[in-house]
Amino acid sequence: MTQDQGTVLNVFDKAARIERDSSLPRSRYSPYDLSVPGLIDERYFRRITPGIETVASSHSLPRHRHLSAYATVVLAGSLEEAGYAGRIRATAGDVLIHATLDCHANRLASAGLKLLRLEWHDLSGAGGLYRLDDVDEVARIAEKDVMEASLLLESSLQRQRIPSPGRKNDWPDLLLGDMAADSAMQIGEWAEANGLARETVSRGFAAAYGIPPSVLRAELRARAAWLRVTRGSECLCQIAAETGFADQAHMTRWIRRISGAPPAAWRRNACVRKANC
Repeated sequence: MTQDQGTVLNVFDKAARIERDSSLPRSRYSPYDLSVPGLIDERYFRRITPGIETVASSHSLPRHRHLSAYATVVLAGSLEEAGYAGRIRATAGDVLIHATLDCHANRLASAGLKLLRLEWHDLSGAGGLYRLDDVDEVARIAEKDVMEASLLLESSLQRQRIPSPGRKNDWPDLLLGDMAADSAMQIGEWAEANGLARETVSRGFAAAYGIPPSVLRAELRARAAWLRVTRGSECLCQIAAETGFADQAHMTRWIRRISGAPPAAWRRNACVRKANC
């Protein structure tokens, strides 16, 4: 799929698309105008179609975002992915949980790749890669009822979460894990502590994940802040301070960059959804 067909690398790509599409009101969709309240336009996030799918070996996607959480069960073949959950190589019997507002790139798919994608009820905001013992049973049920298959998968992982060995563990992956655990971590200090030059860390990480570590660290901060904005009622300035941003305006810019709308719009959207439940 090309970028013009819907792949979103980040919200700034949306602005280029808007320039080409005069039918879209700029004041409503522009990610640059922070004075606009911002309406939620979910068309710019990728969506899954629940069910079983055979994927071509040529399948590859640059970094893109999903608003809603979902699970990918590998039924046959293998795939490689790099994103907020790290760099992984998932093989038959693995289940990859993509958390809410996840961002990743699909790198390689083997011949005969067969996947089961299911909607996922994300409570923790964290993804992961696990081994699944009853993968055939989940697939069999999914052929009849994908909702029932989702419930079975959730129940299986609640009973036992066995980490898959398919997660890479090189220094770029260790750096990602440390940034996820401590968003205030200084990359230069990390490089020095691990005997690496900062320039080496920046180039090597970008080669592994597609963006420099400083940008991915800011995205992780913004996502952590976004989760608190959409799932709670804390003051926005407090969230900004506690998630490592210089101030609320700084947080607003980054949340808008990764999600397409400012925090206030997302909080209003969350309130509306709760009122309609």
